Amino acid sequence: MSKYDIVIVGASTAGSYFARRMSEKGFRVLVIDKSSKERISPDYDIFHMGKSEMEHFGLPEVKKGDGIYAFEFSEQYMYSAFGGYPKPSPTHVIGMHKHDYIIRMNEWACETGAEIVYEASYDSCDYDENGRIKGLTYQKNGEKINVECRLVADCSGIPAVVRRSLPDNYGIEKFELTSDDILYVILKYIDFTEKKEEWLKSHFWIAYKSWVAPAEVTDALIGIGSCFGFDYAEKVYEQFTRNVRLPSHTVKKIEKGRTPYHRAPYSFVADGFICMGDAACMTKPNCGEGCTAALVLEDIAVEIASDVMKNDGYPTRESLWSINKRYNDTQGKEFAGMMALLASIVRHSPKANEFLFKHDAIFSKKILAGMEGGLTLDASDYLKTVVFVVIGLVSGNIRISEIRSILAGVINSGKMTELYSRFPSTPDGFDEWVKEAEELWKKAGKLADWKPLG
Repeated sequence: MSKYDIVIVGASTAGSYFARRMSEKGFRVLVIDKSSKERISPDYDIFHMGKSEMEHFGLPEVKKGDGIYAFEFSEQYMYSAFGGYPKPSPTHVIGMHKHDYIIRMNEWACETGAEIVYEASYDSCDYDENGRIKGLTYQKNGEKINVECRLVADCSGIPAVVRRSLPDNYGIEKFELTSDDILYVILKYIDFTEKKEEWLKSHFWIAYKSWVAPAEVTDALIGIGSCFGFDYAEKVYEQFTRNVRLPSHTVKKIEKGRTPYHRAPYSFVADGFICMGDAACMTKPNCGEGCTAALVLEDIAVEIASDVMKNDGYPTRESLWSINKRYNDTQGKEFAGMMALLASIVRHSPKANEFLFKHDAIFSKKILAGMEGGLTLDASDYLKTVVFVVIGLVSGNIRISEIRSILAGVINSGKMTELYSRFPSTPDGFDEWVKEAEELWKKAGKLADWKPLG
């Protein structure tokens, strides 16, 4: 039996990053992935990350002409449902060929000693006489291979194959994502019939979760993301193109993929276990992007787990617990509050969206900018919301049901942020906290509770 300190399931962005950082700390790390090296991460050709985030996390750099770099833009504007009232949103994005960059990250992890085995499918965790994880079994070429380790990290993406296979009493939620909990993303690679300077910027329409972004592989990418499936996403796209005048173009290629849109597990850790990345629903609520969002949790995990595991220490649930606390004190509470807000404020008509954009209420410059870098609302934001939803009602631009939803979203967002800010410092009190969270998430609902196109 081979012996490692850590086994990571999944060799995409989250798995590669954790492997690199933990092997830098001197731990022996094995990464397994069910795909072949040639087929790893095959859903899209192009994906993107924020330039400042790549620099912050020290990710491998890309440059024009290296075969990985695809495009770059630093201007983004958000528009109303009918394409008006553009609001700048600070961003600097680098687009890359996804498969090639994942291979670069795999090699980056291996530079510090991590090992990667491709075409290796997770089978099960192995447990000691006390019921704690002591290793992992995977299958390769029809053979079952047992590996001894102290920590298993689930970075397997939406299937969350390790998290969902753990015993019912192991302290980790085992929920499975349904079509209500996933954004189905369609990318259309297009060339414009007539090229115009204004379309060399990024455009985003929050009412449809649609965007147009410049891309050097073609003139641009048109993206659409929606719950319920790809067919429903196409329905939303049809509504989008009826209400927003896009320049004449031809579609050169279409790709489809999925990203989780569900609250994160209440706890990421258990005895000898941690979940990360899409397996932990670690995506930005405003756009569904998850690559760099996952690394916030991973940096915390690297610091705490490496300290716990030095001198052959075993990473128990209690010793890893501060990963939960530190994450929820930062990005965790921001994402929870933002998700609660978005789940309700999207439940309105294009007419109401146009009115709110026009008056900089709800979809204000402050809130839209805050969705990228941490959203904090104060009393003036709440007052402005109340004033303009009342004006919208009187003027016939907003319906009573839409007002209720908008105000509920603002209130629930504040409550959710406050709740996550007092996440328990130890497992003591966790069960009571979960009861509060369950009740609040029921009130907040989720994005898929609203299906305007039937």
